[in-house]
Amino acid sequence: MPRRSIIVIVAFHIVVLCCPSPLWAGTQPIVTTDLLRIRTVTSIDVAKDGSRAVFAVRSIASQPVQDTDDPLAEPTHRYQSHLFLVDLSDPQAAVRQLTFGERRDGVPKFSPDGRNIAFVRDAETAPSRALSKKPSKEDGPASQVWLIAADGGEARQLTNFQHGCSDAQWSPDGGRILVSSSIPIDEIEGTPPWPMERPNRTWKDAPLADGVAPRADGTRQQIRAWLERNAADENPNVINRIEFQDEQHLRGPMRFAHLFAIDPDAPNAPIEQLAARQITTGFYDHQQAAFMPDGKSVVYAAKKPVDQHIDRVLATSLWRVDIENGHDRLVLALDGWTLESPQPSRDGAVIAFSGQRMDEPAFRQTQLGIASIKGETVSEPVWLTDEGTFMGSVRSFEWMQLQPALVFTTGMRGGFPLMTVSPGLIEPATLVSQADGMPVGVHAFGIGGGAVVYSVTSASNPCVLKIRDGRGERVAYDLNPWVAEKNLSLPVGGEITRPDGTKVQYWLMEPINREPGKKYPLVLEIHGGPSAMWGPGEFTMWHEFQLLCSWGFGVVYSNPRGSGGYGYAFQHGNFQDWGEGPGGDALAAVDQAALKDWVDQDRLVITGGSYAGYLTVWIIAHDRRFKAAVAQRGVYDFETFFGEGNAWRLVGWAMGGPPHDARFKQVIERNNPMNFVTRIKTPLLIKHASEDLRTGVSQSEMLYRALKDLGQPVEYVRYPGEGHDLSRNGDPLRRMDRLNRMIEWFERWVENPRTAPVATSSN
Repeated sequence: MPRRSIIVIVAFHIVVLCCPSPLWAGTQPIVTTDLLRIRTVTSIDVAKDGSRAVFAVRSIASQPVQDTDDPLAEPTHRYQSHLFLVDLSDPQAAVRQLTFGERRDGVPKFSPDGRNIAFVRDAETAPSRALSKKPSKEDGPASQVWLIAADGGEARQLTNFQHGCSDAQWSPDGGRILVSSSIPIDEIEGTPPWPMERPNRTWKDAPLADGVAPRADGTRQQIRAWLERNAADENPNVINRIEFQDEQHLRGPMRFAHLFAIDPDAPNAPIEQLAARQITTGFYDHQQAAFMPDGKSVVYAAKKPVDQHIDRVLATSLWRVDIENGHDRLVLALDGWTLESPQPSRDGAVIAFSGQRMDEPAFRQTQLGIASIKGETVSEPVWLTDEGTFMGSVRSFEWMQLQPALVFTTGMRGGFPLMTVSPGLIEPATLVSQADGMPVGVHAFGIGGGAVVYSVTSASNPCVLKIRDGRGERVAYDLNPWVAEKNLSLPVGGEITRPDGTKVQYWLMEPINREPGKKYPLVLEIHGGPSAMWGPGEFTMWHEFQLLCSWGFGVVYSNPRGSGGYGYAFQHGNFQDWGEGPGGDALAAVDQAALKDWVDQDRLVITGGSYAGYLTVWIIAHDRRFKAAVAQRGVYDFETFFGEGNAWRLVGWAMGGPPHDARFKQVIERNNPMNFVTRIKTPLLIKHASEDLRTGVSQSEMLYRALKDLGQPVEYVRYPGEGHDLSRNGDPLRRMDRLNRMIEWFERWVENPRTAPVATSSN
């Protein structure tokens, strides 16, 4: 059957939107620098008795440049995170801030008695303390665990790990805190049981001790030791792993996350004397650990290969280690599955966990399962969110304390609802899903007593903290009260039925202050992943969408086939079809939006990042309706992506096999944007971060060089010192540059008579 052309595939069945896009009542426009004002909750914990909650708030602090005569000098911006406390027993209680200053404090956890809070503080913002070794770039910031009284006071440092630590968990009796620290391979006794994969070499066969002096002109053994010393200093990087890239740097020597038990009740002891006892061993990561209710053992997730290199193993299983004797035993393993995040019930009779089939990792959903534990025997798992009937992937979950049920978040149909499920329920029940008739996003939550505390993103506010308890539901803390001053555009959703029967959900946002009878430009925004999902509850795009509407652009976005949140079949819908099918879905949303009398079909523009950078380039190579395009951090050549990106496995998962396998050559070439570069006539701005190792950088250079050679209108922007997550976690100034540069590019090619939104004194 011949492939349908891009013209035919945009046909759709219209679902009419009966109501206009509502506007928020504020008077001030959203401006670029409002990015610096957005605050969000990153983690929440609720005391066991439900009396109070602690949460971490991420924000951006700005400091004017000192000692300069330049009145226009840019201030410096830095991320910070502080802890806040709220009394849940008093609906009128004010939120109280616990930590201050140039800090990045997060992941707070109440002690079982609720008196103390353990949390993680990044070392680069902590008071100076001598470490026994300067962390390498592989270490990153040497985060440590700190302790603060819930009633307030000075925090004290609890750990002093050479390589930093994270994931603090209290034992049920409060007598221990469990932490994780990544240990370099040369500091672990013995050798891995799995192959080294270094040609004709064996583990630790060039010792830097035992009297072997490294010498460039010595014996063969001394020369080998000299070469090893250079490699240990990453001068040069010697690569033997198939997984040799992190997000922004090449990986250094291998390291493995191990679990340590520390005593939080050693007050006044010098930090160097606080004992931290390692309770795990071996050459693999011990992840997502949790105490069993008796406090004598810990469950965790790990992959423990024997006959193949650990990089080649995807599946993980659940394990249990006794704290006193270090005895390690398997809890649950399922052939062809990865199992993660074990959480025992209050009595330890049941363990909950997440699981995903590994036969099609790009398309399978993460499911929530439980299994009964009787001594050393574990029952067959029961899946509470079976992908055959449940559309979303489970994101995070927690046991309720007053009943044998679980609360969890998931991504589903454009929202990130908070749901509950138990073995007695036929299907999960929804706790929080909508506000003002639109999906919302619950991105963090905590449970204690009968209270659920959660942070929620809605179309009208990027983050609000709410409480749900016996009194009902109420706002505990509005993190962004300045939004009330703002004139916002609220999305209106619809659904398109494509010619093949696929139903595609989309949303349309009007320009603010739209005047009847006038035409306005429209931006098609596309999400990445490709299995990501957008909706009114998507926090990461809240400011960008509102900023475009403030400038006088309409915004349309959709969840084309391949998106998560609509079930396995829909997510599998882009298998061996990254371009034509999803591109047609996105264009159908544009066609639907164009039925509005305010949309100027001669002023359409398009943008997207990562996979959406791919789809942006694919679309403009096959469709001429857009006057300008911005492709960001994209994949443009599969063969190159397979070699330079740390997400290289996605090529085989999405296309059926790797580029060097002749069986998949044809399908890869058919989906490869670089093969259609001569068709691109749309003015294109290409953006990439110089340290982006997720998709790699050279593909963007290839695309730019080809279009420049062809004489097409193209511009290329590189952001130094940034990785793939520039738009979400990059330097705030560069994040603002990215937004303004995109709008400036659009306005080179489409007329926009709207006056630029300007910050007022109240901003």
